[in-house]
Amino acid sequence: MEQRKLVIMVFEDGLRPDMEEVLVEQGIEHYTLWSGAEGSGVTGTKQGTPIWPGLNEVMLIALPQEKVQPLIRRATEVRDSFPVKLGLRFMVTDCLFA
Repeated sequence: MEQRKLVIMVFEDGLRPDMEEVLVEQGIEHYTLWSGAEGSGVTGTKQGTPIWPGLNEVMLIALPQEKVQPLIRRATEVRDSFPVKLGLRFMVTDCLFA
């Protein structure tokens, strides 16, 4: 087992191709993706309905410490390149990778 950081990345479903491209750019090959996640945050409620359109994607990525900040920085740059404010959040915690 080795110590890693678990990055939980939550973003609007329209960002999925861009976030997958960020992973490729960063040399990150392994992740787990949950599609169709509902939630509510600073960019509004996402329930996949006509009243609350859109859904979220959730990626779990176990990384060495030194890869965390470059991932967050690049994903944020990509999100900020859009003319509208899209949801993107990160939660980072310690994990044992086995």
